[in-house]
Amino acid sequence: NAWIKEIARFSSRIDLYNFGRWLVLAMMVGVVAGLGGALLTWGVTGISSGLLGGVIGFHVPGHGGAATVTWSMPERPWLLLVVLPLAGLLVGWIVQTFAPEAEGHGTDAVINSYHRERAVLRKRVVPVKLLTSMLTIGSGGSAGREGPVAQVGAGFGSYLADALRLGYHDRRVLVVSGMAAGIGGMFRAPLGAALFAVEVLYSDPDFESEALIPAIISSIVSYVVVASLTGWDAIFHTANVPFGRPHELLAYLVLGMVVAAVGYIYVKVFYGMRDRVFGPMPIPAWTKPAVGGLLLALLAMAVPQVLGGGYGWLQLTMDNQLPLKILVLLLPAKILATSFTISSGGSGGVFAPSLVIGGVTGAIFADLVSRVAPQLAPPSAACVLVGMGGFFAGVAKVPIASLIMVAEMSGSYGLLVPMMLVSSVAYLLMRGISIYEAQVPGRIDSPAHLGEFQIDVLERLTVEDVMDPDQAVISIPTGASFETVLDLVADTDQYAFPVVEADGEVEGMFSINDVRRVMATPEV
Repeated sequence: NAWIKEIARFSSRIDLYNFGRWLVLAMMVGVVAGLGGALLTWGVTGISSGLLGGVIGFHVPGHGGAATVTWSMPERPWLLLVVLPLAGLLVGWIVQTFAPEAEGHGTDAVINSYHRERAVLRKRVVPVKLLTSMLTIGSGGSAGREGPVAQVGAGFGSYLADALRLGYHDRRVLVVSGMAAGIGGMFRAPLGAALFAVEVLYSDPDFESEALIPAIISSIVSYVVVASLTGWDAIFHTANVPFGRPHELLAYLVLGMVVAAVGYIYVKVFYGMRDRVFGPMPIPAWTKPAVGGLLLALLAMAVPQVLGGGYGWLQLTMDNQLPLKILVLLLPAKILATSFTISSGGSGGVFAPSLVIGGVTGAIFADLVSRVAPQLAPPSAACVLVGMGGFFAGVAKVPIASLIMVAEMSGSYGLLVPMMLVSSVAYLLMRGISIYEAQVPGRIDSPAHLGEFQIDVLERLTVEDVMDPDQAVISIPTGASFETVLDLVADTDQYAFPVVEADGEVEGMFSINDVRRVMATPEV
């Protein structure tokens, strides 16, 4: 009997309606985001094979289960001067004609929509973002797939909320869930993506906690859909490089400072290109991605490793297959290439380029430390992975999500301790600097939560908390003449005046503005 009563008591606490509702909604968002991620993968692969492989004669190295150890220079590099500007021109025209909010890195657009546009994304954004991102990344643009799939998932979440006539709060949760679903499926990182979606909205250590569980559900579903359609391999294949020497933490501490410095340069160059180079150009907005494509083509003729998202080159870096001189060239070149591609108005994400920049920084650091202080030097592959997580933690303000995502993408959790250190150091040193401009410091600063915290404060206050018990209050008898009222209010700064009976019972109240209004009445 006691067990039956306990089970009944537990069952009475379960909100089956909300449980079932959010389970279904999150799964729907996950399925659509997963299909969008698979479609984007196929589209990028097909366009890249046709343009980079067929036209340029440049075969980007694989990663993960398709990793390769050989690579070669483009066979017809001069054709980059044709392919990249034409692709940029087409992308610019499509974006500016149909959905201007689809330009740039889509995650920032989702963050801005969440905070300032009541989490509303137009339905046309999804197909426009998919098509233009396929063209941008497939033609060799230095951009990633995180922004597009985040915007696709969030766009469907917004549409679903409108179609079902859900409230503002539910739409916000579905938009965050859609962002998590898109990223979780695309990068085989369901847990990291859910944490990313609730963490990336804010630049300070704050979370959209109410969306975490729906985000996890949608991310899991999206991961299963994408992996079922495109393969279950992790994004990167890495050797087992666990952390086991505590003195290496000294080197990792310095690495955190180094990735923070590189991250600062990256963000400044990225937005400096937009505001000081492409923004002031006296040409139509839809032609600017073509200019960015031309600049990228000129750079890629010298450093072709900047083309595309860069995961294949990052895999070679982990496998120690790229010489130091190429890594030293690739670091600044990738920063410029990403700025040329996205800051000009191209369509793509910043996650993949950020991982490449952070990983290359870690590889260069490992090489230098092995020469200067070999007894402190961690393995090169470890510095690459830790550099990836720490760099993105600093530039995106996601110290927790970043290290989980990198661990899931590489299938290796052995470096969580040094990655936690590097991520924390980079995050703290880059306070006030973020690749996502639309972030706000915390929930209390978000227009999406306007009024919530003020109401909480007022509900906790009582009259006793705000009144002055020693204040001398002037009260007016009910039978007082208006002339008496004028004499009383003329010699005080009191604003409100209670009207009382002889026994002290309050009959009403008037303010100084009521007196002024009567004085201004012509009849009086």
